[in-house]
Amino acid sequence: MRIRAMNGLALGALMLAIGACSESDMGEVRLQVATRGPASLAIGGPGQLVVGLGSDEIVVDEVALVLRKVRLDGAPTASCPEDAEGDSQCAELRLGPVLFDLPLGEGAEPIFSAAVPVGSYDRIKFQIHRPTNANEDADFVSDHPDFEGISIQLLGSYNGAPFVFTSDLTEVEDVVLAEPVEVAVDGEVQVTLLVDVTRWFANEDGSGLVDPSEANDGGPFESLVERQIRESFRAFHDGDLDGAAD
Repeated sequence: MRIRAMNGLALGALMLAIGACSESDMGEVRLQVATRGPASLAIGGPGQLVVGLGSDEIVVDEVALVLRKVRLDGAPTASCPEDAEGDSQCAELRLGPVLFDLPLGEGAEPIFSAAVPVGSYDRIKFQIHRPTNANEDADFVSDHPDFEGISIQLLGSYNGAPFVFTSDLTEVEDVVLAEPVEVAVDGEVQVTLLVDVTRWFANEDGSGLVDPSEANDGGPFESLVERQIRESFRAFHDGDLDGAAD
């Protein structure tokens, strides 16, 4: 998966807050992203996402999210205590805002790896972010002017008619891992964040798909699709990168 405005997996903007942890207290977490699970509604090969439901079909050509403040969270330890909100933040990843082009093929694709304090982690937190030119996002908006005021963009066709779907959704997601992951000294853990795009545009009773162009700002399906986007995130250990929990 490509991370725009970054060179391959070089994350010059990445900062890892590790508190007082020493190098001897660290393990490695590799984060991947997938857009369809093994029981998804999608067909098609790499670079193509075709979603069929009832008599409707959506072909996805591109989907991108603006994210920031990605971190793992778990039980506090002596070297990684709770913050004022009762969270352990030593494994917080400051990424943003960064624009992610999501993979459309099967399986999971790596995003980055990072050293985190040893311990048990049971959830991943991040913010879907709507950048504006009036705050600290000015440099991001200068690099990506099409995403000013937009956190999500999807390009494709609905029953053969081209569409552009955009959203200004701003949401903090707290995604519980299917099972806690244990990070050991010098160990490596692979975690997949599943963004199930195949479910975003299902209609209320699941019998078909809504027109994504009618889910844009002010459209009749805006609230439905935003709710389904919020509910589309899953996270789990995924050692074989198949987009499913091990």
